[in-house]
Amino acid sequence: MIAVVALPVAARAVAPTFSIDYVVTIGRRDPGRAHVRWLLAGIDEIEAMRLVFRDERTTRVTGTGTLVWHDRTLLWTPGGPYAHLAYTVAIDRRRPPGAHFDSHAEGDWVATRALHLFPEINVRFRPGTVAAKSRARLVFRLPRGWRVAAAARRLADETFAVEEPAKRFDRPRGWFLLGRIARHSRLIAGLPVTVAVAPGSALDARRLLRLYARTVPLLVSVLGPPPPRLLVVSAPDPMWHGGLSGEDSFFVNGHIPLRSADKTSTYLHELFHVWQPFRPKADGRWISEGLAEYYSLALQHRAGRLSDRSFARGIRLFARYGRWGVDLSRTRQPAALNNSAPLVMYWIDREIRRVTDGHRTLDDAVRSLADERARLSTASFLRAVNRTANRDFTPLFRRHVYRGERPPVAMIRAGN
Repeated sequence: MIAVVALPVAARAVAPTFSIDYVVTIGRRDPGRAHVRWLLAGIDEIEAMRLVFRDERTTRVTGTGTLVWHDRTLLWTPGGPYAHLAYTVAIDRRRPPGAHFDSHAEGDWVATRALHLFPEINVRFRPGTVAAKSRARLVFRLPRGWRVAAAARRLADETFAVEEPAKRFDRPRGWFLLGRIARHSRLIAGLPVTVAVAPGSALDARRLLRLYARTVPLLVSVLGPPPPRLLVVSAPDPMWHGGLSGEDSFFVNGHIPLRSADKTSTYLHELFHVWQPFRPKADGRWISEGLAEYYSLALQHRAGRLSDRSFARGIRLFARYGRWGVDLSRTRQPAALNNSAPLVMYWIDREIRRVTDGHRTLDDAVRSLADERARLSTASFLRAVNRTANRDFTPLFRRHVYRGERPPVAMIRAGN
């Protein structure tokens, strides 16, 4: 008698996997160059890859199979189930228009991000093959005494899991800080936070973690569940004088204080960008920047870290230094995005509170946008505000967004 056991469909149809190790080697004698090697195994389903290198910093590209170049685009046909690709990257990259860097190596530290070490990757799978998914790791090989901080799940001291659930070919993302660095970690409202500090940075990581302990729980109520992790990278000059956000991570120059002279916080501004689940369209940049800057002020006030008087002063400074008479949905002028836009956000918040007798706020409109997880535009933001207030805010948008009229500063008072 023969017994036939029928396995569940899920057990019979497990999608195949292939492995990728991204190995980044930094030498003590020449920390300004990263030697990158990809090791792939079980890639029978992959026919070819199109790799787009962003600039001329990548040299000495070699690999198995065939490599065909078109300007800075490489068509790589691995030619077998086991393959490797190797290249060298000059880490330093100046960020226009000044002399500062958004990727830089010193003798005892390196601050960079994945997009500066890895090309844009487009994979062509063989027709008719079963959908395969990668299992990827990021491995650093560093000089003795160096440490690493990355926006990824740590598997070992210098090894991280590379996870992109929505994609079949996982690739590294976010910021990295390597070297003789300090790492400070804390779990805040379900968000694992790591602050990585390079030698020479003036950032007080413990003060930053205390600020986040008061403000991160408040941001949960605005933007919803936090990202899986947060890495804050702090490094001194000659790095970029400002903040730069990446996937689950951001960089801020180590000489920027937790609170700027105008009472806003770059560390809260960049946190908002990392957390926000919506991406702005071309006419939505003013919304993204305006929300991030306004909440960098408002969250401090709500957390009791900023007095009513200081909050009101910050709002008045938005008015003083804004660029008025321009269409916020079209402009790219810093004064309009960094000052005019957050003042308009304050005014929208104030008007929502007024017409709803304090029952609804700007938070409710932002939360609805976060729930939608759609591309952010001026039209979608106006719809969210209208739903929140149960009023038509088109006249307000026409005056203060499209015509760029300054809200009446005389009516701005302390309180939020």
